[in-house]
Amino acid sequence: MEPQRQVGRPGVLGGLALSCHPVPTSGVTALAAVLSAAIGLSPGRTALVAITVLAGQLSIGWSNDAIDAERDARTARADKPVATGAVPRSAVAVAAGGALAATIALSLAVGVLAGAVHLLFVACGWAYNLGLKATAVSFVPYAIGFAALPSFVLLVRPGAPAPPWWLAGAGGLLGIGAHLVNVLPDLDDDRATGVRGWPHRLGRRRSTATVAAALGTASLLLVLAPPGSPNTGALGGLALALAAAAAVAWLGFRRPESGRMLLLGVIAVALIDIGLLVTGASRLR
Repeated sequence: MEPQRQVGRPGVLGGLALSCHPVPTSGVTALAAVLSAAIGLSPGRTALVAITVLAGQLSIGWSNDAIDAERDARTARADKPVATGAVPRSAVAVAAGGALAATIALSLAVGVLAGAVHLLFVACGWAYNLGLKATAVSFVPYAIGFAALPSFVLLVRPGAPAPPWWLAGAGGLLGIGAHLVNVLPDLDDDRATGVRGWPHRLGRRRSTATVAAALGTASLLLVLAPPGSPNTGALGGLALALAAAAAVAWLGFRRPESGRMLLLGVIAVALIDIGLLVTGASRLR
C-alpha cells in the first residue's frame, strides 16, 4: 500500500517562493521595470534593471523571514513558511545570502554610481530587518530606500543628470506610506513579541492619518513639481489621489475598525501615486 501523500504543504522551493514576500517583491520589481521603460531605457537595460531589483528584493524578503523565524513561530504566523516548518530556516538564510551576492554583482554591472544607489536601497531593507524595525526611526530605511529606487533607475541612463529632488522626495513619502501599510495589520503580533517601531508608537489611528498625509503629499509633488505644465490626466489623477487620501484619513479616525476598507483606500492612493510617479519620470526623458 502506497503511503498517503501530504496535501497542501509546499516543498522547499514552494516555501522559498512564499518566504520571499512575493507581493512586495514583484511589485517593486515591476515598478522599476515600468520606470525604466518610461524614461526610455532600451529593452536590454530595462531587463537588467528588473533582474537587479528582483535579486535585491529577494535578499530582503528572505532575510526578513530568516531573522524573524523565532518571533514568527511564537505568534503562529501561518503565512510564514519558516514559522510553520514548511522550509528550514537555514535554507532561507542561504537563499538570502546568495541573492545578496547576486545583487552586488548585478548592481556593479549596471554601473558604479547607479549600482551604489541601488545597493543603498538594499542596505536599507537589510538594516530594517536587522533591528531598525523595532525602533522609533523604523520609517527611515523605507524613506531612504524608496527615495533611492527611482534615482537608481534614472542614473542607469548614460550621462544622466542628477535625479531631481521631487522624484526622490515623492519616493521617500511613498516609502513611508508603504512602511505604515506593511506594519498596520501586524501591530498586535509585533507588540506581543516586543517590537515597538514608529507605527506602534503612533497607534493605529495616527498611523492611518500619516499614511494619508504621506501619499497625498507625494501626489502633489509628482504632479506639480516636475518641469512643464501637468496635463489633464495628471491633474485628474491628483484630484482622485487627494480625495482617496482624505477618505482614508477620515476612516482612520472615525471608523478605525474598518480595516479592509482602509487597506483598499490606501492601495487605491498608492496605485494612483505609482501612475503619477511613472508619468512624472517620463517627463524627464
